[in-house]
Amino acid sequence: MRALWQRIPFTYQLIGAFAVATICAIAIVYAFADWSIQERFRTYRARAATLQARPLQRFLTSYYYRFGSWEGLSELLNPQLQELPPLEQPLVIADATGLVFISSDPRLLGRRLSERDLSAGVPIRVRGERVGTLIMAVPAGTFNPLEQAFSQSVRDSILLAGAIALIIALGLGILFVRRLARPLAELRVAAEQISQGRSPPRVHITSNDELGRLGQTFNQMAESLQRSEELRRQLILDIAHELRNPLMVQQSHLELLLDNVVPPTPEQLQTIYEQNLLLGRLVRDLQLLALADAGELQIVRIPTPFREILQRVIAHIHPTLEEKQIALESQIADDLPTVAVDPQRIEQVLLNLLDNACRYTPPGGKIVLSAYREDNAVHVSVRDGGPGIASEDLPHIFERFYRGDKSRARSSGGTGLGLSIAKALIEAHGGRIWAENAPQGGACLRFTVPLSS
Repeated sequence: MRALWQRIPFTYQLIGAFAVATICAIAIVYAFADWSIQERFRTYRARAATLQARPLQRFLTSYYYRFGSWEGLSELLNPQLQELPPLEQPLVIADATGLVFISSDPRLLGRRLSERDLSAGVPIRVRGERVGTLIMAVPAGTFNPLEQAFSQSVRDSILLAGAIALIIALGLGILFVRRLARPLAELRVAAEQISQGRSPPRVHITSNDELGRLGQTFNQMAESLQRSEELRRQLILDIAHELRNPLMVQQSHLELLLDNVVPPTPEQLQTIYEQNLLLGRLVRDLQLLALADAGELQIVRIPTPFREILQRVIAHIHPTLEEKQIALESQIADDLPTVAVDPQRIEQVLLNLLDNACRYTPPGGKIVLSAYREDNAVHVSVRDGGPGIASEDLPHIFERFYRGDKSRARSSGGTGLGLSIAKALIEAHGGRIWAENAPQGGACLRFTVPLSS
């Protein structure tokens, strides 16, 4: 049964659920109304019996007033009451103490009624004193034809109203299901296209409810998938480009040597060796980024004075700056704390940022390295002496292989992975890194390292 239900289309499942819910509601209303009518008729008959007791009440009052007691009345009425047809509630007459001395049910004779039973009867009073109680009989069995006709008409009305309600509910249910199923079907088709490797489609959003928000989320996911696919394709092209250049250089020099076109010289061997080093560096960088993407990048935190890290980096890059005739201005605060970081990784970040600044700072220019403590973190910035970063390039400079010049010439140096690696390493430390253009000119790359992880 469950397998059969699962094979039914979702639209028909919803319509069936509407129908079942409506039928159940109609059945409950019908049963409650029928029970309520029966109870109301019983209450009506009891009240009618009470009204019919008035003449008998007057007779009993007159009898007691005339004779001063109930003596002789039981012999007069009890034989006649025994001949009455079966009653739902027997006729009962009790004296002032609640003792039953007249009843259509012989089993009640001599029984003393409770205060609750007496309160349901009609009191018999003589000279202001209650001398007895009359509980009128209620006939047993089915209702009379008029009562039955009324009860049946009410049932028929309930059934007719239920049928109309069922038709209306099914109509509204179909409209609702169509409104619900249409965007779901569109989402299903779009998801199938994505699963088949097609370009992620967009769904139409016609409301601001949960379905509308689902459509918005799907469109955002589709845009993210499309962006990821574009980045993946571009990444493959970039990797192929970066690997091809050093390989082609090595291949051309090796072919010249193998064909004896030129004799082997230390310069040629040096060129081949440098290109080989570049390939190794590129592979290591790609491996590091792959580990960062997989969340497996190991960070060995060691409590290290942050000033020492900066001093080692400055000493390492100083010869390169002198060779390029670039000045380095250090603005390092005296209160830099000891931070639990991976010192080699932080040095790698600083070297990547300074190397990037060197490429865009002309000879005679200046690089400014600053570091200070603020908001429970160490803030570091590297400002170059170049022309700055174009506004359209700012959001993308930390992407892999991204170059603002688009020429992909290697005259600017680098593999295009330095800033991506810096971003991965800083984020692995729980910090953040960003780029901006300094008001005094040049690009400024900033990052923070929290004092506590």
